Amino acid sequence: MSGGFKKGWFILLLIVAFQFGSGYFEEKSDVPFERPPNFRLPPMLPDRERGPEIPAGPTLPRASSRDPLFTIETDAKSNSTGTAFAIREDGVWLTARHVVDGCDKVGLVIAKGRAVEVSRVLPHPRADMAVLWSRRGAQSLSISAAPLRVKQQGFHFGFPQSEPGQVSSSLLGRLNMRTTGRYRHTEPVVAWAEGRRVPATDTLGGLSGGPALNEAGEVVGVTVASSHRRGRVMTTAPISLESMLSIAGIQPAGIPSAGLNTAPRTSNFVDYGTALRRQLTVAQVICRVGEQRRRTRRRL
Repeated sequence: MSGGFKKGWFILLLIVAFQFGSGYFEEKSDVPFERPPNFRLPPMLPDRERGPEIPAGPTLPRASSRDPLFTIETDAKSNSTGTAFAIREDGVWLTARHVVDGCDKVGLVIAKGRAVEVSRVLPHPRADMAVLWSRRGAQSLSISAAPLRVKQQGFHFGFPQSEPGQVSSSLLGRLNMRTTGRYRHTEPVVAWAEGRRVPATDTLGGLSGGPALNEAGEVVGVTVASSHRRGRVMTTAPISLESMLSIAGIQPAGIPSAGLNTAPRTSNFVDYGTALRRQLTVAQVICRVGEQRRRTRRRL
């Protein structure tokens, strides 16, 4: 990298330390869930009450246009942060589309004050996912082929509010997410009941783009949205993940837990997340928007 580019990334890292980019991640709509008659979400239970011994329920039904709908608005893009995770050791990563859409430069933080530039970004045309390519790779996660089951445990890792963090959850059911603003589409997503949030941040902004893992340590979705009031976390649907890999022409080459000698549980998911971040399997994404674009927005 040139000296100017390194200096630019260093300055950006200082800037984003104070910018958490949480505007998109938390729900925007006053009525975010449009429910059909008799639709009810079960109450959220903390891990200590729910317990890991409760078995998973039936297989999740197929996505339907009749699934409950909520709306997310994508704001004008500014310098922000998010999360990505490795799916190939040769520098291929997955993240959420809204994390990198509209960025002039995208980087992956590899150490304090150091970032590597993302050379290519490929967004999904109809889902909140994107593939990133960089010259720096990391031990990668495998994609689950097992069907999702109601009540199964989930674990979400990343950088909420630009700091290391994680959430445990249990699967509730399907929703449809309508995105408006910078781009527009409607896609199926999976809703999870939040169990524990460590640390107990005010919002989950910055966790977006991180992996959602099952108890086998395999990816079941990309974390894309949350509802703090309802204690819900939303991830991309398996069908969107499959189509993203097909569009990109990528064959994932990861392994469960990215080679860690353990699997995620409610009892260890904090240390597990720390280990994934330490080996850069889960990395922080920084988005840089050009000075000219930001000056133009301020004049409007």
